[in-house]
Amino acid sequence: MDASQLLMVIPARGGSKGLPRKNARQLGEWPLLQWTADAISLSGLQGQQCLLSTDDEEIAQIGKEIGLEVPFLRPTALATDTANLTDTVRHAMEWVKQERGFMPDYLMVLQPTSPFRPPQLIREAFTRLINSDADAVIAVKPIHRSLGTLFYTDQRQIMTSLERQAELVTRRQDVRTLFTPNGAMYAIKRSVFESQNSLFPENCQAICLDQIQSHDIDDPRDWAIANAFADAGITWRSAREHTET
Repeated sequence: MDASQLLMVIPARGGSKGLPRKNARQLGEWPLLQWTADAISLSGLQGQQCLLSTDDEEIAQIGKEIGLEVPFLRPTALATDTANLTDTVRHAMEWVKQERGFMPDYLMVLQPTSPFRPPQLIREAFTRLINSDADAVIAVKPIHRSLGTLFYTDQRQIMTSLERQAELVTRRQDVRTLFTPNGAMYAIKRSVFESQNSLFPENCQAICLDQIQSHDIDDPRDWAIANAFADAGITWRSAREHTET
């Protein structure tokens, strides 16, 4: 599929308080970054520009070794704990505009901390974006809870539900499923991104992933779970390799 009007951005900063140096680590038999790089290669898209955006020399070198393009180091101001993902995407977009004279029609963000997104997700998201009237397509995971069973707490840990109701609905089959972005993939029309400065505008389609595909690595416990998934052979990579052998 021709994706010559698509810019992919893989944001991988060096700092992380939750799990230091996570983007430079190896998950299973491969560098964490390679899980995303290989998913892109297997997605069936062709002609897209894909940039690894990092502020870190070691991560940049890992990216280059596995075949990712790393044409710049991200400014330090865009690599802090409070840095905005939209600013990182905008920086990459402005770079290709200034350095290559390329203004993409579509943008896609693939965070390496979601290594278990399947390759077909990338292709499906781009297909939907160009063939539907949606302004964006994002990966989500289900939350089988009603608003009445989701709570805020105050300083005394007193609970207040998001939506008051006479009787709490707790049976999964009685609840209308909620969905939340899982961070695995954001795809958006560039014009909408520029006008709304958001990766999930109102006119947005969802692609639902299961709990393993949605797994996001943020802290040591997440990393341990990810390694368990990889070792158990229950990820897209293992399933594909088993099919091909």
